[in-house]
Order: sequence, then C-alpha cells, then structure tokens
Amino acid sequence: MRKQLLSFLFFQCCCLSVFPQYWQQKVDYSIDVTLQDQEKTLDGFEQITYQNNSPDTLSFIWFHCWPNAYKNDKTAYTDQSLANGNTRFYFSNKEQRGYINRLDFKVNNITAAVEDHPTYADIIRLVLPSPLLPGKAITITTPFHVKLPFNFNRGGYDGENFYIAHWYPKPAVYDKEGWHAMPMLEQGEFYSEFGDYDVQITLPENYAVAATGVLQDETEKEWLQQRAGFTWEPVKEKIKIKGVSKTITHPYPASSTKMKTLHYQQEAVHDFAWFADKRFIVQLDTLVLDNQKTVDCFSFYLPGSPQWKNSLTYIRKSILSKSALIGDYPYSTATIVQNPQPVTGGTEYPTITILNAPTENLLEYTINHEVGHNWFYGMLASNERSFPWMDEGMNSFYDDQYTKDNKEAGRMDAGPLGPINIDMLEDLMLKTRESVKLDQPVNLPSEAYNAINYNLSVYHKASCWMQLLKDKMGAASFNKAMQEYFETWKFKHPYPNDFKQVMEKNTGQTLDSVFNLLGAKGPLNRATDLSTRVAIFPKLRSYGDFIRKPSKNLISIGPAIGVNSYDKVMPGIFITNVKLPPSKFQFFATPMYSTGAKKLNGLAKLNYSLFSDRGLIRRTDIFFNAARFSQNELTDGENRQTILSYTKWVPGLKFTFREKNNQSSIYRYLQLKSYLFQEEQFSFMADTSINGMDTTINFRTSKAKTNRQLVQLKLVLENNRALYPWQANFLAEAGKNFIRLGFTGNYFFNYAKAGGLSVRVFAGKFIYTSPKTTLKQFETDRYHLNMSGPSGYEDYTYSDYFLGRNRYEKLPSQQIMVRDGGFKVRTELLADKVGKTDNWLTAVNLATTIPDHLNPLSVLPIKIPLSIFVDIGSYADAWQKNSNLDRFLYDAGLQVSLYKETINIYFPLFYSAAYKDYIQSVIGTKKFARSISFSINISGFNLRKFNNNFSF
Repeated sequence: MRKQLLSFLFFQCCCLSVFPQYWQQKVDYSIDVTLQDQEKTLDGFEQITYQNNSPDTLSFIWFHCWPNAYKNDKTAYTDQSLANGNTRFYFSNKEQRGYINRLDFKVNNITAAVEDHPTYADIIRLVLPSPLLPGKAITITTPFHVKLPFNFNRGGYDGENFYIAHWYPKPAVYDKEGWHAMPMLEQGEFYSEFGDYDVQITLPENYAVAATGVLQDETEKEWLQQRAGFTWEPVKEKIKIKGVSKTITHPYPASSTKMKTLHYQQEAVHDFAWFADKRFIVQLDTLVLDNQKTVDCFSFYLPGSPQWKNSLTYIRKSILSKSALIGDYPYSTATIVQNPQPVTGGTEYPTITILNAPTENLLEYTINHEVGHNWFYGMLASNERSFPWMDEGMNSFYDDQYTKDNKEAGRMDAGPLGPINIDMLEDLMLKTRESVKLDQPVNLPSEAYNAINYNLSVYHKASCWMQLLKDKMGAASFNKAMQEYFETWKFKHPYPNDFKQVMEKNTGQTLDSVFNLLGAKGPLNRATDLSTRVAIFPKLRSYGDFIRKPSKNLISIGPAIGVNSYDKVMPGIFITNVKLPPSKFQFFATPMYSTGAKKLNGLAKLNYSLFSDRGLIRRTDIFFNAARFSQNELTDGENRQTILSYTKWVPGLKFTFREKNNQSSIYRYLQLKSYLFQEEQFSFMADTSINGMDTTINFRTSKAKTNRQLVQLKLVLENNRALYPWQANFLAEAGKNFIRLGFTGNYFFNYAKAGGLSVRVFAGKFIYTSPKTTLKQFETDRYHLNMSGPSGYEDYTYSDYFLGRNRYEKLPSQQIMVRDGGFKVRTELLADKVGKTDNWLTAVNLATTIPDHLNPLSVLPIKIPLSIFVDIGSYADAWQKNSNLDRFLYDAGLQVSLYKETINIYFPLFYSAAYKDYIQSVIGTKKFARSISFSINISGFNLRKFNNNFSF
C-alpha cells in the first residue's frame, strides 16, 4: 500500500514534465467535525491544500456546498426528484430540510470573497485573492455549520441514525475540459479530485462509527470488535400525561453525555463519508490478496437483520474476484454499512458503502456491486455525471461475471414463478423499452435519462455492451486490456476515449463498430429465440420459464370469468399473445358462456403497432375491438323470459405523439373510432283469445334487431407529473342526426401530507345536424348531456362495465358513470331526468381527501381513502325564457375510493331542491341507502396511475 501511494504522489509531482498530455489537480483535506446528535447538526473546520497541476492560471475555484440542495424546494435536486415522481422532499417540513452556512473562506490566511452560482443554490465561486499559477499550491480554510436533512436520498439523519455524506465544502474538478461544477441530484452521481484525507470526528461516546479510511485509535478498534455480539431492542415505557397512561417506545439507546473524538486517515481518495448509530453490530475479518496485502473488512449492521450474518463473506468474495479480474485492491480497509431504510441497493464512497436488501441472495448481489465501485468510481474516477456508464455499466458487467460463479447471488424467490435473477428482469424490461423505441443510448449524461432508462441503459445495457466488446476482442485480450486500463488509469480521471485507446491497443484493431453502439438506440446484436412458448394459467411456473429464457412469442391460455345480472356467471377462457416485450401484432380473446342467457358471449381485441424514432408521431396503433354481452331482460305474464344482447365492432386508429425529451411526463394521443352496434330490442305482440263474452289479451315478447353507428374522435393531453398532474380530453362524436362535443379537464392539487384536491371541469354541447323534432329528441335521448349520474342505458358505447345495465331496482340500479356533469345523485326513474339537456351543459366537480387522523376508516387494517365531493353545474334549459328550473344545481357528500379510484362509492348528503324533491317523492326519506350510488371505472384503469414509467 505504502509503495503504491508513494508512487501515486510521485506521479502527481512529475505529471507536468513526464506526461504533458495528462494532468490532474490534487486536493488534500484536514477536517475536524462535531456531531450534535439531538440537534441534527455538524460544526466543523476544514483546511484544504489545493495543488494546481494544470497549465492554466486560476483566478477562482468553484465549490460544492451540497447540503444546500436540501435548503428549499427550488433546487436542482428538488426539480429532478419531482420529475422522477418523488414528492417526499418537496413536501418536507422545515425540520427535515438541511443547509450549510457559517462559511468564512480564507486563502493563505487572507479573507476571500465568494459569489453565488447564477443557477444552483449548492454551488459557490471562491474568488482567489491572487491568481493561482501552474504548479503552485494554496491553503484554503473555512469553518462550516451543517443542518442535516432527513435522509431522503443521499445522506442525513433518520431518527438517530446518521448518514453523513457530501457534507463539507468541496472544490469542483478542473480538468482538460474545464470546470465541472455540478449540483446535487437524486439521479446522477459525482466527479471529484483525488487527495489525502485527515478527519477527526467528535460525537457522543456510545455511537459506533464507520468511515472512509483507516481508524487511527486502537482503543476504539478494540471497542468495535466487542460489538460483534451487541443486541438491542426498543424499550417501552409507561408514562402518565395529564392522568392518562400511555406507552412510549424508545427506539434508540440514550446518547452518552461523554464525547469521544475519532481519527481517520486515507490517502489517494476523492471523497469521505461516515455513518453513526448506537445500535450497530460490528463484524471484522481480514483477507490476504495474492500480492500478500492484508485488507481489514468491516460490516456494520442493525439488530434484527439475519440476512447480514454472512455479509463479511460477500465482501471478501467481491474483493478477491475484482482483484483477480481487474487489479489488486490497494487500500487497507473495506467497509459496508446497513442502510436502516427498507431499500434494495446502495451508494458507494471510497473504501465504504451503505446498502441494504431484504434477502440474503439480494444482499450478496448488492454487496458485490457496491464493493466493486471501489474500482469503478473509487480508483477509476471517471466523470459519473457525464459518463455514468463508465462506472455503473462496467461495474454491472463484473456483477454478471460474479453471478456466473455465484448463481444464488441476485436470485429472487418469485413464489409460483420460481427463482428469477435480477438481470433477467432487467433484460426483459430493456427489450421492452427497445421494442417500443423508448430506450436511450448508453453514452448520455445522467440528467438526460428518465428514471427507468437510467437503470436500464446505464447499468444493464452498458453491461451487455461490455459483453459485446469482450466477444469482439476475445476473452484473453479483453481481460488483459481491462487490467492495463486499471493500471494505467487508477487514481486518475479517464474519459471514454481513454478507455477505447487501451482496448484498441490490446486488440491491435479499430473498435469503432462496437464503440459507435454506445451512442445508438435500439438493441445490441443479441441472439433471439424465435420459438413460441405456451403458458397455461394458473400454472405460473411457465411464465417464470419465459422470463428465465424468453422466446419471440408467448401464447397465454387460461380460465376467465365474467358476471352481470343478465348473463349471471360466465365461465370461459382467455387466449392472448400479450407479453413483454410486446409483439407488433397483439390479440386478446375471451369467449365465455352465459349461464343466464344460455349463449356465447365475450370480447376480443386485435392491435397492430408501428413505432418510429423520429417525426411527430411516436406510435401508431391500428385496432379492431369486438364484444357481445346481454344488456336487458323481461319476464312476461306467462313467465317467459326474454334476454336482450348487444354486439359491437370497433375499428380504429390511435396516434401517440412524440414528446420533446425522454424525461417528459406528458402523454398525448389522437384516437379515431368507428362504433358499429347491433342491439336487440323488445318487440311486443298481442295474442287475443275470445271465449264467449270474455276476451283475453296476452302480450308476447320477442326480439327485434336494430343497427346504429357512431364515429368518435378524441384528443387527450395529460401530464402525469408527480406534482399537480392534469389531463385535458376533447371529444367529438357524430351519429344519426347529431354531433356531440365535450371537453373534460382534470387537475389535482397535492397536499403536503397526503392526498389532495381533485378538480374536474366539463363543458359540452349537443348539436342537431338537421331540424330538431320530437322524434329526433326521443331517438337521441341516450346521447343527451347529463347532470345527474348517467345510467347504463346512457353508456351508448358500451365502454363501461355495469352490473345491471338497465336495472331500475336493487343494487345494480345504483351504478352510475362519472361523465358530463359528473353529479353523484341519480334521477333515473324520472321520465325527464334532472339536469338533462340536448343543448349545452357545464359543471365543476371537486373532491378533497380527508386526512387520516380525521378519517374514521383509518382504523381498518387496510387503507381506504375518504373524500368530500362537491358538484356544481348549469345547463341550457334552466336559462330559457320563463323557465322555472334552478339555473345552478349542486350536490355534495362523502366518497370512498378503492383500487386507485377504480371503484367509487358516493354518499350524497346535500343537494339542490330538484334532487331533494326526487329523493323524497320517489326514493323516500327513510331509504338513505337507496340514494347511495357507485361507479366502476374499468375502462379508465391505467398502469400509469400506479407508475408514470409505464409507457408501453
């Protein structure tokens, strides 16, 4: 170690004269810091020795003050976390936010001015009192105070667990490309100068501390070794508050009033992180490398974490594996720390990493990956923000090499699917994004990716690209080249072209054909199994087999069941080729037998998709849908039952528009449908019999078939952003003798704690295309605009699921659609429904969630949201001259929502006089249950509601 580090220092001193084509700055740190654990603050003083090895004279130095990323909701960190769908920090309170202040910079003991960055709150410019010449060094000092943020992402506190990273003022990198000042981001890592660290940490005595580098205190080392058998369980205490007994839980041991100071040193690193918790169990082991170097391996983890029992074994295996394949581990210590938050994954720092995983197999995989970053990031310190694939992709490639020899690592127990490895799922997702042309190239900066592509392109696709490079070069040549790359560029800042030069040197040929793929979209040259696999549901193992060994085609067959009040139970089967990645041609068919109507029902969908990399249209879908179900029934006087059905055929086109960038949360499409309906109607025939003076008339019921057509054009614009999402829906429909126009807008105002205010606006116009007559009014009645909740009969496209589409009694009759005016009260038993019009209608619908502490349903074992709804609307009929109708109608009440608002139950409590009269005269004031309505919105079910990254 000492020889290697001396060689490194000698190189730094001589780099200008020996290697004029390459230089790098050197930044040494001496930091004293004190943790005030109850206040969640740090008070420190740092001294920096900045060596200018560049050929340039510097008049200023950009400094990162990354705790200020958590200062307010106007930082780059906040913007990106919101773009990735994370609102936790945006809605955090003052106590959870953090900052750094009390800075007082001096350069060679001369007070120096600082200037704010024009864009980023966590970057400042230190103006040097005098220019820093090439080959010269300066000493920079400053005190600093840090208010630690809650650990939202990359450090802070979680209770009395402390994750201290990116915590001190730190110069940005200055290299051949200039300055690299960069804000803290949720997605996007770092780029820092190498140097030596000397850090002293003062904190309460009973904290166990894990940190970058080598602990210099022998007494503390002995104390840590004694914590291998440490145990801790939260302590419960009964206390009385105003005479009321309460039980409180103390999740952490009480902090010692006595303080201790720990001393750490580490040479040739580019960052320093430390972690403190009074509950840490500490395990220590050593390993000896082939070069006879000894490495101390530490594992710090929390009680109640049995999956960590073999964590030291996994550190050892990872270090030995990477040392053999890439180059020897040069440091004297390697440490892993358990993140108390229930995440799968980790974050790396020199000689130390913080991570977690729920199972031992995933933990082994994660430890191997994070320890591997000591090579790709730690020693090969590429610019992670600009070229994230150079650390994450290369490191993931060696993960794959590791799992070939350690097959349990990364394996998940997927229950009936069987065991599935992480890389299998990643490969499936990557192929899916590639097939729908939503993937991104490997060689992009971190900020250019959306959240899902960052993981798939930077980690998995880059790993696949490394395998392609290995195949191109041959294993022996590739392995030799990687070892040379490490030896040449360790403790330096390689760029992609530096890596390419080393690879080409070892293979003796140009590798442009492979390296050009770094900037290309689409699949790499990977073989595809062209076979067809059949999966029988519910034998889920066959789906697991498909994930483990994907085929081009997958046919799924399984049981299906449907139910409504006319068809009763409908057993059937489904058959589909829907899979990931999706085929261009997809079909789904569900034939079912109606036990009520004694006939074959079902639905089917055919879809052909075309995807484009350029132009206005990203995706074109040509589809044909069909369905047949029962929709009404009547039993005549002779107890003969007649059940009516409908059949619909729907050819259509859908154009999905391209957005400006891959991070966009906007989704836009234009859809054209032509509905063709064949509906059965009741036909009544009188049968007269005369017996003497008695005449008996019996009515027989039969069926008559009618046909109708509707053309629908829909334009949808939606922004599924995490904060204040919205949707605009423009609908134009044309049928016989009419045109129906409608606009529906939805906007959601998030609340800080949870939930929010949902605002819906509707405006519609009904137009007759020929002179209006009473007959035309009657024929178009089901298309008229509704203020009251539309019934199943008014679902004129048969797009919503109804338990009893034309029922007028019992539970099925209480089902409505939220359409047009969006009111929740019903007046379906009136010949002329309240608020129904064949002219214009406009309405506003509001729904606000009730906080959990006020929600009486919060006592239930499952979370059931409760909301207050208010609907206000007006329509043309009320504004006609001499009209005695109320110009504005309203209703209000409580709403229970289930399954992301797929099922909603409405309890109207207040309403306009017109509705009150209906309820009193038709339903009855003592039958409140009959006034309750509900909706089932299966047609609006969308995976994007659950995760904004589902775009395929």
